[in-house]
Amino acid sequence: MIVGTKEEYENNGFDLLRYTAAFSVMMLHYSSYCMILSQNLPAQASTVMSRVRHIALMFPGVVILFTMSGFLVAASFERAKTRKEFFLRRALRIYPELWICTIINLAVVCILVPQLLDRGMILWVMTQIFGIANTPACLKALPTGSINGTLWTIFTEVQLYIVLGIIYPFLQKMKEKHWMAFLSLLAAVNLVCAVLVRDGSGVLTKVIERIFAPYALWFFIGVFCFQKRQRMLPVLKKAFWPLLIIYLIMESVIMQMPGYYTGIVTSVLLPFMVIGCAYCLPKIRLKYDFSYGMFLYHWIILNIIVHFDLMNRMPWYVGLFLFITGTMTASVISWALKGGCYRVVKRIERKAYRENSYRRIGS
Repeated sequence: MIVGTKEEYENNGFDLLRYTAAFSVMMLHYSSYCMILSQNLPAQASTVMSRVRHIALMFPGVVILFTMSGFLVAASFERAKTRKEFFLRRALRIYPELWICTIINLAVVCILVPQLLDRGMILWVMTQIFGIANTPACLKALPTGSINGTLWTIFTEVQLYIVLGIIYPFLQKMKEKHWMAFLSLLAAVNLVCAVLVRDGSGVLTKVIERIFAPYALWFFIGVFCFQKRQRMLPVLKKAFWPLLIIYLIMESVIMQMPGYYTGIVTSVLLPFMVIGCAYCLPKIRLKYDFSYGMFLYHWIILNIIVHFDLMNRMPWYVGLFLFITGTMTASVISWALKGGCYRVVKRIERKAYRENSYRRIGS
């Protein structure tokens, strides 16, 4: 079968990679706080957490997720009949579960720290409707300093969806040399953003953190690989293992490269490796996708663990177990609630359709 046909480009392991990336993000955050907050952490546990954090930084889950998103969302755009349908599908993918997460998160902080809450929570709820990440001033006192430290990626994804929906017809007409120029420009934007936020403070730093520009390189490499899939997929599939070896060598011998969020070498090589890896993995389709819930809820579980100081009150492996199982449980419940909401909406739509049909027949 020729790579690039519909059957072949769908024959991938993106489902496995999606869970791997979400788990990487989870473990990066847990290991970081464990090493900071745990007192008298056993040497074995310190070694494990350090290695976990090192691997998560070497293969950043956010870069992996953005790359897969670019590839798969480009495919979604081509399947959609209109832009309106494309944007509707993206909104249904992002927002219902985010709103459920917002309600659950609000309930958690009302139970844990009711004495800290003030009117700033109203603004917070309103911003969550659109997926804009922020922590109310009243909750800066949380041990992690954030009500949900991963939500900045959600609004960034939304921005990238909007940009893609607008410019995709132009991207379809671009030749490979134009793509190379476009991706080089995005790499330059990433480096410039790194320079602009070098001092790590000020309004400009916050603005750059919340806009899509520094992260667009990863997303549009995914779009490029989908657009040129007939040529790119066979090459990336064969090149994955050599690229992985080169990547590991460069990461181990080269000093930290400049770049926003991660080094520019990672920003360029890892996205291509992600696509290649997806086509080296076996095609395993998972019926239920809890990876988005893992991404949404792990910080809430982390806040609970840190609030009750469970990292110090329990053996390190028990705290880690609670973190993983708590996140997965919340993800499953959220997925079930989202499915229930969809079924209610469909039932209402069918009822309205039948009533309208009866009216037309009666008239």
